[in-house]
Amino acid sequence: MAADGDDAGAAVARQRLALMLQNLRKQARNKDGTPITIEQAAQHMERARPTAHRIINGLPGVRVKDHDVKSLAELFGADNETTATMLALAAATRVKGWFSRFRDVLPPGFDMYIGLEAAARAVWAYEGERVHGLLQTEEYAREILRISASDGPKAADAEFERRVAVRMRRQEILTRTDRPVDFTVVLGEAVLHRTIGGPAVMARQLQQINERGALPNVSVKVVPYSVGAHYGIDTGPFAVITFPEQGGPATAYMDNFTGHLLTHKPSDIGRFEAAAAAIDRCALNETASRNLISQRSKELSSAQ
Repeated sequence: MAADGDDAGAAVARQRLALMLQNLRKQARNKDGTPITIEQAAQHMERARPTAHRIINGLPGVRVKDHDVKSLAELFGADNETTATMLALAAATRVKGWFSRFRDVLPPGFDMYIGLEAAARAVWAYEGERVHGLLQTEEYAREILRISASDGPKAADAEFERRVAVRMRRQEILTRTDRPVDFTVVLGEAVLHRTIGGPAVMARQLQQINERGALPNVSVKVVPYSVGAHYGIDTGPFAVITFPEQGGPATAYMDNFTGHLLTHKPSDIGRFEAAAAAIDRCALNETASRNLISQRSKELSSAQ
């Protein structure tokens, strides 16, 4: 989670930069073969030891300068491409993301997830009960957000409108011209039959799912009822987020009624990736999924 005063987007970049620096430091050695210490790093950076410690460990409270990155890259023996990536991440630690002004209406920790999502190369997600937020229409999103809001906001409430705005703005990562995120989502068939907002709203929602699924960077699959028991029933909704090369390890995300979980521990990631592969094997292919979604949309349209 972003610390107080640290923007979520900056925190994401800070974390990724720290992971790169830590990996480089583990591999680097002094001439006598001994590991490079924080004290040596601080001296090379011409920074105090606590400052060097915070930068290398991704802790907030210090402004990461280009000089810091170049000095550490030189000390740790980073190549030019890696150094350029770290400089870009350092610049990102100094910039606030668009979602920073919405932090007061987001669930605790969710701003960090939005930052990760925006920085991702690819997102794989499973949803068994509702349409994924990146595919929701505004009408559908309003119904879902009304249910999840503890204070039961009305549509006219300013706070509620800001929550809707965040949901819609997040979706831009799929259609942006600069490195749109590769998004694969697997839906349980129950998502298609749970009529949120009435037949008309749900029909339009299903149409939008197929429209988004037609994008070259988006893949939508459905696990049909006929599969019976499958891994997703046990896991619940989750996502696996991967990043550009040198951007750090994959991250897994789960959300439930009590809060959010973000982890990049290799053992956890391995379990989530295995679960994702198992769920993928149960799903219909994209064409069959599109046909099933279209059929359900037509049924809802004729019921109006």
